[in-house]
Amino acid sequence: MVACASLSANANAADLPVVDGAPVRLDLTETSIVSQHFDAREGEDPKDNGYGQWINRLNAALAWKKWTVGMRLDSSVYWLRPEDRDIRSLYPNDAGNSDALKGDINNVDSDGTSRFRNSIYPAKVWATYQSPTLEATVGDAYVQFGRGLTLSMRKIDDLGIDNTLRGAKVAYTNDPIGFTLVAGLANPSRVDEATGRALFLPEPLAADPVTGRVAKSPQPLFGSDRIVGAEIQAGRGLPVVLSTHVVRLTRCAPYSYTPSGQVDDGTFDAPVGSCTPQDTETWLSSLPSGAGPALNASEIEMAGQSLEIPNIFKHGQIYVEAATQRRHHDDNPDDPYANGNAIYGSFAGSVGPVTNTLEVKSYRNFYPLAGAVDGTRASAFNNIVYSTPPTAELLTQDNEYGFFNACVDGGRLRTDVRVSDGLLVYGQGEYFHTKSEQGNGNCDEKGNTVTSATNPDSVHDNVWDGLSGIEWSFDDDRSHVLASTGVRDDHKVDGTPFYRELHFEYTASKHIAGPYSIELTGQHRLRYEQDANIHAVEGNLPWHEGQNYVALQTSKWVLAQGFEYTTKVGLPTYYFNGSILYRFTEKSNIRVLVGQQRGGLKCVSGVCRIFPAFEGARAELTLRF
Repeated sequence: MVACASLSANANAADLPVVDGAPVRLDLTETSIVSQHFDAREGEDPKDNGYGQWINRLNAALAWKKWTVGMRLDSSVYWLRPEDRDIRSLYPNDAGNSDALKGDINNVDSDGTSRFRNSIYPAKVWATYQSPTLEATVGDAYVQFGRGLTLSMRKIDDLGIDNTLRGAKVAYTNDPIGFTLVAGLANPSRVDEATGRALFLPEPLAADPVTGRVAKSPQPLFGSDRIVGAEIQAGRGLPVVLSTHVVRLTRCAPYSYTPSGQVDDGTFDAPVGSCTPQDTETWLSSLPSGAGPALNASEIEMAGQSLEIPNIFKHGQIYVEAATQRRHHDDNPDDPYANGNAIYGSFAGSVGPVTNTLEVKSYRNFYPLAGAVDGTRASAFNNIVYSTPPTAELLTQDNEYGFFNACVDGGRLRTDVRVSDGLLVYGQGEYFHTKSEQGNGNCDEKGNTVTSATNPDSVHDNVWDGLSGIEWSFDDDRSHVLASTGVRDDHKVDGTPFYRELHFEYTASKHIAGPYSIELTGQHRLRYEQDANIHAVEGNLPWHEGQNYVALQTSKWVLAQGFEYTTKVGLPTYYFNGSILYRFTEKSNIRVLVGQQRGGLKCVSGVCRIFPAFEGARAELTLRF
């Protein structure tokens, strides 16, 4: 899977002339990605392939005394876009069918209104004052309260997500107290490198009498989400730390609308949106109704309280957080299912060589703060959320389907045993009872299953998950082996299997001599999911998928060869690739990959997205000055 490169906050600084007795430093980081996608393979859509792109991100930060001013300038350029090519070459099977070709043309042109957009824009802009006790930022800032139940706006590099709050942030800490105040507009990155999709206002679609297409005015993909939040901490540095979090999300329309429902992008509302009731109602009614009750809510209020005991006789720590949520829908102000609540707790304790980690959660009608994105036209941005309730599972768990976490009880226990200085063995077990994995979430604030005309059945799932593994280092820590294996079983309460998996993953690095080492890394899975792998004769069957990579490494070079596979119906079975990484300096490098990579779902801390398969050539240059 191809993900965007990260922009390091620890880049080398260039010293500029001294001003008022203090040095001025300039940090520059540039990430430039050039790729050419090859034509579609079996099971892939031709309009998702065959194009080229150049994505560039220039990050500059100027620091003087306690002040820092910065900006990230993002740009994108595309060539050989589907609409620039002969439709008959994209869909050769329809070449002799004029009606099918007309449909192909309309499909490609409509998709291209919000995709493969040449652009340059200031993605992040900020000015920060920072002293030992005070941090004040105007512009873009990352912010998270507690463990993320009420607010979590951050960068997730593995998924190519960069979500800040554009407005103001003030954080004051003077033990034993501290507080943080934030207010502004949600500002996620607008261009998705993996798909070429963009959140800018789509282009208008002109009428075409040849294909029978009617003209369409541009309709926005992303709203104007306003967030105000506060966190107060008491007891910092003391045996018990208490924190209170309050967040309010208000959704407004990204533009004003004319009486006919068309966007009026020539007004001052364009950069910040319009909160008039008519504009807001028009915008919210355009969002898909099946994406959960948080998406269409005009206002959402969250409040949370956490308690932390950071040191229990030097052998452990406890963290507990509870939160409430209230969603307001203008078309249903008396919604009896508008409230939700959540409790999350964790304990970590060590006795001699044994460390135990316990996580528990109990969520009832509690949803992440979803960004107002029209996922029917911009599915690559469905993962924009402003809060991330902890999953109490592995960071990379990708088998929580539907609204698994909205109404769920359960937890995870992991035990680590330090056998020797170089050997750690561990095992963990998980159990969850979810009432919301099937369908659009179906429980109330007390955890009672909700039934209605659209949800007549109460479908619950019992989920068991087990994992064991080792971490072994040797050769004076120059070599290591990390390996784990596990099983997951997700059954409906009537005994019907919904999901099953066996998996094995490993990373083995062996030092050879001098600067040379060889590394082997991979993951292999046997998976079954209801209605996911339907064969014409055998019906729904399990499938295998995985990958194996071999790399030769030095301090400057990494030469790698990859093999990926899947037996899921309708997809290519094999994927091969090769890559070269060269480090100019410790923090500047170039990586070139040629070949194929399997697509699929990838998750980090409960935030997930589906990456398309990649086939082509890609070069990624990262320079830090």
